[in-house]
Amino acid sequence: MRSGFWVFLLIFSGLLNTGMCQAALPPEVKKELSDLTRELRTVTGLIRKKQIDEARAVIQKIEDRVEELAIPEEDQRDRSYVALMTTLIRSKDGIPVSFEKEIAPLLKEKCIRCHGVEQVCANLRLDTYANMGRGGRSGPVLIPRNPQRSLLLAKVMNENPQQRMPQGGERLSDDEIRLLANWIAGGAEFDGEDVTSPIGDSMVEKKPPVKVVMADGTETVSFKDDVAPWLVGVCMGCHSGNNPRGGYSMETFEKLLSGGPTGNTIVPGDPDSSYMVDLVLRQEPLKMPAGNQTFLKKSQALALEKWIQEGAHFDGKDAKASIRSMVPTPEEREAALLASMSDQEFAERRKQQAATLWKSVAPRESFESVTSTNLYVLGNADESRLAQISSWGEAQVSSLTAKYKLPDGDQPWRGRLIVCVTKDRFDYEEFNTVLMNRRTPPGVSGHVSINQNLETAYVALHDVGDTENADRLTTQQLLNSLLAQAFLLRRGAAMPDWFRSGFGLLESGLGTDSAFMKTIPQRAAEAVSTITDPGTLFRDGTLSPDEVGPVGMLMTRFLINHGGTARLQQLAMEIQNGTPAQNALEKVYSENAANLGRAFIQSGGR
Repeated sequence: MRSGFWVFLLIFSGLLNTGMCQAALPPEVKKELSDLTRELRTVTGLIRKKQIDEARAVIQKIEDRVEELAIPEEDQRDRSYVALMTTLIRSKDGIPVSFEKEIAPLLKEKCIRCHGVEQVCANLRLDTYANMGRGGRSGPVLIPRNPQRSLLLAKVMNENPQQRMPQGGERLSDDEIRLLANWIAGGAEFDGEDVTSPIGDSMVEKKPPVKVVMADGTETVSFKDDVAPWLVGVCMGCHSGNNPRGGYSMETFEKLLSGGPTGNTIVPGDPDSSYMVDLVLRQEPLKMPAGNQTFLKKSQALALEKWIQEGAHFDGKDAKASIRSMVPTPEEREAALLASMSDQEFAERRKQQAATLWKSVAPRESFESVTSTNLYVLGNADESRLAQISSWGEAQVSSLTAKYKLPDGDQPWRGRLIVCVTKDRFDYEEFNTVLMNRRTPPGVSGHVSINQNLETAYVALHDVGDTENADRLTTQQLLNSLLAQAFLLRRGAAMPDWFRSGFGLLESGLGTDSAFMKTIPQRAAEAVSTITDPGTLFRDGTLSPDEVGPVGMLMTRFLINHGGTARLQQLAMEIQNGTPAQNALEKVYSENAANLGRAFIQSGGR
């Protein structure tokens, strides 16, 4: 089957022509070709005796001789030449194909980029023999002993460049296709050590165990703080994954020390013998990082040299863990910086942040400020108005902390909460446009922005005045609502829109006889009337910005009426700790969201 298949391939590709004839080859050349054909027939016996290396040597010898003869193309239709080439193909077909030695390198070079760990096109992974057996979106890629029906071979032989694999790359050579076909025809057998290991793994020279020496505190250079960050940022792009550049992976500390094919990438205690130091510090021109040396500062290269000179000690927790996991993200670094600040430093930082915020949105407007126990109020309103707003705010904070107790020693917002007050709506809208990159809905006159670790914590509002009406809250009510939302968000975790807006409106100080309060039941009823699935009431996006406040307020009040403020605080704590809102509801109230939503609708919001 194997030889017949390859005769078909050669005809298909034009390498053999079935119209054989007697061309004008010299008699002595014809005789030599016939002698070579007879010599090739010994290959079958050698293979049968498992003398594979000897068989390869005979084939190589004859191939070299054919190349030396340099028979012109017009004479290659001679019977003696065709007979030799047919026998040569059959002899090559008889040589067992090693998956690890011959197929794995081909797949790693041509296929793993799109079908490996980092990218899995068509749900097909070819990075391990086990994954190859699972196939992909189009089914199995291999049918052992049947190359004609194997998808892998069909893909690499496709005549349409847009459908042929490797996509966007050069077509596999005839020899490479022959190698794949022969391997499949021979049973697509695996000759490695572990089918779940990366392909070709058994051919990688096993290095002696790496000796990791832990840091003892005498070092002047820290691997974790001074070396690992730039390794992750500069080197990991090329030296990680299934096919790291140069065969050198830096994914873990152990792999980093084990080195690449040269074996002496890092020699602890001896930077002069460490190839990595040579690459990043001493060669002219510098070879690494490849393509752009500006990514690596000389101070970083010198830190590497010093670290190696001091013994290349490890000051992390696990040398087998990813080096990337040792390097804090920008957010984690920011959190560590904030945590290291004293309360006074944090409060001063908050004032500076407030000034920066204001200058970002109203660079031509000066501002006044009022500082109180929990708030830093600033804006372009009169100082007396800001003082009044500050007084209202402190009263609201006292009310909230009395009703919803804080743990001992806790303050509502570390470093105070910024309250930005604008006397004109345009300036308020600039907070949304410039800082939030969003439009301001007509009915919105204030918002809260608090992120994790309280790196940012501010309230922005338009001073809408003190006259009550059915369409909007007064400035004091709006301030109360926003401070209540900020109180709920004080740990930096995101809250569902209905909870945040509803809690804020519930704690806004609206009287039962106020014009605005009287509109809430009707507005909520109209919004809920369009809901077909009660469980979706608790999902963000179900309600519009104009609906989420009225409906959310009634939903929050419903939860308090059926569980008290203690359960409401427990719900907030669960969400703050990362529990999805719907799961948190079920955990706290022992009912799923659909049942709670149905009960809320049936209660009429009470």
